[in-house]
Amino acid sequence: MINKESIHQVPELMYLTPTTRERALLIAQDLLSHENIDPVKALRKSILIAKNWAVKNINRKVWKKIKFNEKDVL
Repeated sequence: MINKESIHQVPELMYLTPTTRERALLIAQDLLSHENIDPVKALRKSILIAKNWAVKNINRKVWKKIKFNEKDVL
């Protein structure tokens, strides 16, 4: 289980957007339940996974806007 002490040892968690932070915490809990690793390591790994998810999500939205704008120009 992730406790407040573990969260305070990973300050970059507080710099994430609320959606990405929530996703990182869910991933960390999942990592802890399926793998036998330290809570701090689980948090750090989950932050990287959540950041990658956020970047892919933003890139997908930008790509859709660009495609939509291209249709208007043509």
